[in-house]
Amino acid sequence: MPHTLSALIDPGALAIVVAGTVLATVARCGWQDFGAALRAAARLLRRGFQREANRRALALAVSAIARDGQRRADPALPPDRALGLMLETYLRHGTLEAVGQIRRSERALDEARRVGAAQVFGWAGELAPVLGLIGTLYGLAQLAPQEGIGNTVAVIMTAVSTAVLTSLYGALLAHLVCHPLASAIERRGAADERERESLADWFTAQIDRTDPGEQARRAHLRGVA
Repeated sequence: MPHTLSALIDPGALAIVVAGTVLATVARCGWQDFGAALRAAARLLRRGFQREANRRALALAVSAIARDGQRRADPALPPDRALGLMLETYLRHGTLEAVGQIRRSERALDEARRVGAAQVFGWAGELAPVLGLIGTLYGLAQLAPQEGIGNTVAVIMTAVSTAVLTSLYGALLAHLVCHPLASAIERRGAADERERESLADWFTAQIDRTDPGEQARRAHLRGVA
């Protein structure tokens, strides 16, 4: 078994597939989007949305706003960037309309980032088998007659091994790395967004109920209507 596994390891063939896939993906999407996709993949290694920490921060913020008023309250921002921006927007502008605008903007931005990162890995998954085939052609090209080679059988076996392994590496890179990463980024992003939206809805409901200024504005709008 160890000998069989070692026969499946060819650093040169692996380098051809990986480097070729990276370069082909960058040529399609650009370095900026490729770097953003790598950062999104790295975030999968960290904890997901911290619901309890964000809920606690928003609850303290609602208490501070109810006690001191929107203009004088100075609560700590939630650890989540989007929720922190939402709270900061309300403290600055004092209206749920502004909060709604920033929520829609951040939701669209996060979705664009998530879809873009997943798309980059999707492209990489499409390109990896192609680069595996290119590596196969490279390996078969080594079968051409060469001067000064005594052991023809060894040369043929090496070329065939490289040709087969590059196709194998391309398929494995696509279906065990690239496509799973694209799906994982989509799942993590969608789960985080659901948690974030539930807390944002709770925050706006609490503010709508406890802020006298917001209630007066809504009563005025109903009177105008």
